[in-house]
Amino acid sequence: MNTTSAVAASPLHLSTAAAAFAARPDGGLNVELTDSTVLAADLVILSAGVRPNTTLAKAAGLELGARGGITVDTHMRTSDPHIWAAGDSVETPHTVLPGRWLAPLAGPANREARVAAENICGRNTEYRSTQGTSIVKIFDMVAGGTGATERQAPRRRGPVSGRACAPLRPRRLLPRHRNDAGSRSSSPPTPGASSARRPPASTASTSASTCSRPPSAAARPSTTSRRLELAYAPPFGSAKDPVNMAGFVASNVLRGDLTLWYAQDYPEATAGARLIDVRTPEEFSIWHLPGAENVPLGSIRLECELWDRTGPLRLYCAVGFRSYLAYRALVQRGFTDVATLSGGSDTFRSWHEVEPESDEPPLPMTAYAEAAEFTAAATKATAQAALLANGTGVQVDLDCSGLACPGPIMKLSEKMKTLDAGDEVVVHVSDPGFASDAPAWARRNGHELVAISPEGPGYVATMRKGGAVLATRPSASVGIMSPPAPNKTSFVVFSGDLDKVLAAFIIANGAIAMGEEVSMFFTFWGLNSLRRTDPPKRERKLMDKMFATMMPSSAGSMPLSQMNMLGAGAALIKKVMRDNSVSSLPDLIMSAQAGGARLIACTMTMDLLGIAPTDLMDDVELGGVATFLGEAAESTTTLFI
Repeated sequence: MNTTSAVAASPLHLSTAAAAFAARPDGGLNVELTDSTVLAADLVILSAGVRPNTTLAKAAGLELGARGGITVDTHMRTSDPHIWAAGDSVETPHTVLPGRWLAPLAGPANREARVAAENICGRNTEYRSTQGTSIVKIFDMVAGGTGATERQAPRRRGPVSGRACAPLRPRRLLPRHRNDAGSRSSSPPTPGASSARRPPASTASTSASTCSRPPSAAARPSTTSRRLELAYAPPFGSAKDPVNMAGFVASNVLRGDLTLWYAQDYPEATAGARLIDVRTPEEFSIWHLPGAENVPLGSIRLECELWDRTGPLRLYCAVGFRSYLAYRALVQRGFTDVATLSGGSDTFRSWHEVEPESDEPPLPMTAYAEAAEFTAAATKATAQAALLANGTGVQVDLDCSGLACPGPIMKLSEKMKTLDAGDEVVVHVSDPGFASDAPAWARRNGHELVAISPEGPGYVATMRKGGAVLATRPSASVGIMSPPAPNKTSFVVFSGDLDKVLAAFIIANGAIAMGEEVSMFFTFWGLNSLRRTDPPKRERKLMDKMFATMMPSSAGSMPLSQMNMLGAGAALIKKVMRDNSVSSLPDLIMSAQAGGARLIACTMTMDLLGIAPTDLMDDVELGGVATFLGEAAESTTTLFI
């Protein structure tokens, strides 16, 4: 049976609806309607409308429109100034009709999302209207429409007229031609059009949609093409129509968001530049431009950290999308001379007539990351997360009783290094401040505080060691962001008072136990804390001898800033520290060095005070103000003591 004839001969059932479906023994279906009619069918196609799912918007207190969609302005901003919305659930102005309408169409949704993103990033971009261009194909029949239908046009409150036309296709091009039916409703200025024909109805709908736009929209071709609402459906094209995409790219170039280099300008366009191929290693191994180096998109944010930000970079990928993402990542990181190949290597090979890599069609590609490796890494992370949630069952005891801050977290940090992810430590602490330190330390280092409860004057806590999925740098082809670098704390130790230097090293050791990097710059009187107790004998000038006599000889002989009482106060505070299990200053200095702290002696102060490198403790670095400023620039916290 001719399918078209069967469809044309089937009666229409109006003012009723499908109530139930029942399978027949022969494999077909019986469709029961609400008026008790039963229809026999071999195939049932459900064409259902959509309603916006605004449950989240309602819960957030956002304003909804008359049609149940989310109310947005032309910037896609909702009634909450900090929330934007786009897509099927928003109400937008209609191009030719009054009021706001719901338009569950992917083309407008894509453009709405771009407008929302640009406004979130600080631009003033507007989404003006939706005209509702749509198309559908049923077997070899195609129907499309745009603007206002004849039923919608009366909302314009004016006279409505409908016109029909039935043009013939040229016989010389299509011998077996049919009449094509089209209509246009108007109540000037209320344009709208619909057509029902054999292909190419999409051309008619697209042309009508362009004509339905106000004349002012055609002021700039690049701006107009990205705003055009074109007919799309799987048989005809993508919601991301090439015309729209060309407009987006053109507007990016005109606004300075993108700099291109072109295949026809090769090799001059890449002369003297670093040529980067951001495709996968597999693609790169099959074919690449001469002189290119492979830095996959997923790892370029890591690799570029050591690159010269002023040197010329020329990027490319297969079609230009991944290299565009790489371009934006580099520009946002301060690179000043970057350009990406227009159309990618596919266009390059076509322009220079390079033979195709294979006759086979290309495999589907994930543009944002190499999907297989990303999935493998995610699977590994999920498995480890399950392990960490339940623990390994291994548990060790750690007695930190009698230790004062930062002793407990320093000892706990050392013990954790010996355990595997999921193992637990039961730590006993007499320091009452551990109740606050434990959660902060666990959170900062990626561990879990399973339980904590009072025990005598202190606490007993169970800590579960966290995982290390992101602890190591991912391979160059894995598209996973690396964890941020550890925080750094830098100190300027200016004071030569025991209590102040003691505070500096207590904080420094605590920062190391929290997983931070520590850099300490010692200048003027603070340098005395780094002097060794038994320096080798050497010739000294008279002034150097005077300074050596007047200054403390080492960290163990430094005075208090208050109540020193000719050294009696310092001796008293040292006894109190011993009685309370607080580490001495020399012990804290050794602990900081063992934890990786950089101790830097100011060379200018050494010259002024007559201190030689041999007068200082082992492993003390020498540096000047530039060294400190470099450390401070990389630090999240800088302390002057």
